[in-house]
Amino acid sequence: MGGFTSLYTAATDEVQPLVRGLVLMNSAGRFRDANNPKGEEKNGDKNEVEQKNEFVTMLQTMLQRAIISVSFVVTKQPKRIEQVLRQVYPIDTDRVDSKLVESIRFPSLDPNASEVFYRVITKNGNGPANVYNDDLLEKIDCPLLLCWGEYDPWIRPAAADKIQALKPSCSRININAGHCPHDENPEAVNDAIRTFMLTLPP
Repeated sequence: MGGFTSLYTAATDEVQPLVRGLVLMNSAGRFRDANNPKGEEKNGDKNEVEQKNEFVTMLQTMLQRAIISVSFVVTKQPKRIEQVLRQVYPIDTDRVDSKLVESIRFPSLDPNASEVFYRVITKNGNGPANVYNDDLLEKIDCPLLLCWGEYDPWIRPAAADKIQALKPSCSRININAGHCPHDENPEAVNDAIRTFMLTLPP
């Protein structure tokens, strides 16, 4: 969520004057649905939610929490972390070592980690409700570089294509890497960022 957070922050009125440039690497976030550009909730769906029995809703929530809690226990196991990391480091799996695995596992030991995991899962991990990349890209006025890992199985190059369509002035460098280009191919990423920084106005 770092890319979305950076985009969201750079688009705020208070921060904009301080930002000379923005780099996004395989950034998450929602795009508006072309068939529902305003993101309006369908009346039928809203009415259906309102008519749900409170007891049934409570049971559903409890069951959902139980399932996600078990999922969290499985997900934070070192072997499972390593398995997932190897999927998102498709070009250089040697980068997936015990140190990287532990850096991912360590936060899961926090007493509140399970609750954070639950909230991310139930909100689909896409950031604040009703905040779209489309609106944030429209607000930023600084130069933008997309430094995109081409082989990311999670956030594919199509997301970068959408950003380019919404912000034609942005630059884009495709990196031979997966979801973490800065770690999997740091030389290419550092070179791209260095070149981008030299083009920024003082």
